[in-house]
Amino acid sequence: MARQENVREPMNEVYLRGRISHLYGNERFGSLTVPYNEIITKRIRENGQARFEQTVETYFPEALFNGSTKTKGIVQSFREGDYVLIKGYLGAYSVQSGTGFVERTAIYIDEIEHDVTRMEQMLGVRGLGGRRPEPANEIRLEAKISGVSKRRDDIYEIRLEVQKDGRAYNVTGMYFRAPQGLDQRIHLGDTVYVIGAMESSRNEYRGKVYFSQTFVIQELVTQKEYIEKYQEAEAAAQKAETEAVPTQETDAASSEADAETEPVAGETGMADADGEPAEVPAS
Repeated sequence: MARQENVREPMNEVYLRGRISHLYGNERFGSLTVPYNEIITKRIRENGQARFEQTVETYFPEALFNGSTKTKGIVQSFREGDYVLIKGYLGAYSVQSGTGFVERTAIYIDEIEHDVTRMEQMLGVRGLGGRRPEPANEIRLEAKISGVSKRRDDIYEIRLEVQKDGRAYNVTGMYFRAPQGLDQRIHLGDTVYVIGAMESSRNEYRGKVYFSQTFVIQELVTQKEYIEKYQEAEAAAQKAETEAVPTQETDAASSEADAETEPVAGETGMADADGEPAEVPAS
């Protein structure tokens, strides 16, 4: 029998949900922006005392579409203000900067559709309800580490090689509030599983407003850690199953013993219908 190779493509998924605030382009290339809000808790120190304050940050993740996008006719089918659900992937493109090129991490649209209300989602009928699902911005990756730069004890810049449809992309993720000792856990060439989001910051230059995007890593687990936890769970399940077998056998043996000692009608000591001792026929 011929050997079958594992051709499963590593995970590279982006989910965006919200309302389009900006859309431009044509059939060949374009982009749209789906903003979302996030509550940020900040620690503020005043007069020697610390307090926590919550603020709302608005991010503007931009999603690109091109000839490879499965959904066609985006500029004709969608408008600013439309609620949409986007399924895409994380990739990169190069732009000229000075005498060289700079690679930028970006979200690419695979499929986009008009989103429904929560009531429409529940009942499956259009034209019902007015409340929309919560905005979403989530990126899930299975990637290989191609570079690590430690900015601070809790801040890392990590280069990741991701794949989509057989093509490899080198993307950059910033890991803020990283766990202590992360540089001892990850190494070049390691396979990791990542959950993150695309965040943006507003900048002004010569009177024009620009939004720069950053892929922010929220959680990271190495493949080694995943395998160890998986094996621990398997061992625990096997142990529980093994311990349960003797109990079942003991219960079965007890049932058989009870059946053997059960009195049988007609044996010595049994009473007849009138309550008198039953006679034992002479042999």
